[in-house]
Amino acid sequence: MDAISPNVLFEIKHPIGAIRLLVHYCELKYCLAGAFGLLAFPVASSASASPPLPSATNVLNRVTERASHVARDGNDEKYSYAKRTLTQELNSQGEVIQSTEKKYKVLLVRGWPFSRLVQIQGKKLSEADIRKEDEREQQFRSKLEGRDVKKMREKKEAWIKPELIARFNFNVVSNATCANRQAWVLEFTPKAGAPENTVQDRIYNRIAGLLWIDEEDAEIARLEAHLNEDLSLGWLGVLGSLKTCDLTLERQRMPEGVWVNAKQILLLVGRKLFSTVRYRATEESSGFQHESSNQ
Repeated sequence: MDAISPNVLFEIKHPIGAIRLLVHYCELKYCLAGAFGLLAFPVASSASASPPLPSATNVLNRVTERASHVARDGNDEKYSYAKRTLTQELNSQGEVIQSTEKKYKVLLVRGWPFSRLVQIQGKKLSEADIRKEDEREQQFRSKLEGRDVKKMREKKEAWIKPELIARFNFNVVSNATCANRQAWVLEFTPKAGAPENTVQDRIYNRIAGLLWIDEEDAEIARLEAHLNEDLSLGWLGVLGSLKTCDLTLERQRMPEGVWVNAKQILLLVGRKLFSTVRYRATEESSGFQHESSNQ
C-alpha cells in the first residue's frame, strides 16, 4: 500500500485526514503562515436539567474504537461520487481575484477511490486532457494490479490514533445538534512543551479548534480547526509565514451508517517572500452511490 500516492488515498481516510492534508500542504508549499480567533459554538439549553456531559476520555475512546473498526471493515471506501473543487485567490478585502473550478468523478478501482477529472471551468476536457486522465487511471490500476487487496485493507490503519490524540488537550464543552443529530462539542488545544523536530511537529503544536462528535456513532460530524499562533516557514521565516489558516470540515451520514466527507473549506492568508497571498479552497462531494469494490 505504500506505493500508492498519499494524496489519492486521502479520499478514503478518516476526517482527521483533513488536518493531515493541512500539514502536507504546508510542507509542500513552504510559503504561508497562521493565526485565528476563537470559534463560537452552539450551547444546548433546556428548561429541564440536562444530563451531565461525558468525560473527554470516554468520548475519545469511543472515537478511536470506531475509527479502528472502520479501517478494518473498509465500508467507507465503497462509494462513488461527484467532487467539485474551487480554488480562489483573494484580495485584502476578501474579494475573489481569480478562481479555478474543477469537477471530478470519483470511482472505485478494486475498492480504492480514483478521482477522474471531467470538467475545468465548466467546460468538458479536450481530447488531450482526456488522454492524460486515461493515463492517470491506467497508472493507478497498474499500481493495484497483482496486489492482495484484502491484505491491503488489513494493513490499513485508522487515522485517529492514541499517539495523535495524546498531542492535544480535550474538553467536552457542550452538547448540540449537528446535521439534525445529537453531538458532543469538544474543544482541543495543543499540549505545551511538545518537541518540534519536524515541520509536522510545528504545525500540530499550533492546531486548535472544535470537534462535533456524533453521540450515537462516535464519528466526527464537524471539525473547525485553526493555527493559534503565527507559523514561520523556512530559515528564520525567510520563505514565508502563515498568518491565517481556517479549516472547516462537514461530514454526512449515509443510510448504511457510513460517514463521508461532504464539504471542506480551507482559508489561507500569509506571506510568500515579500508578498501577501490569500487563498480559499473549497471541496464539495455529492451523489454518493454505494458500489461493489470489485471493479
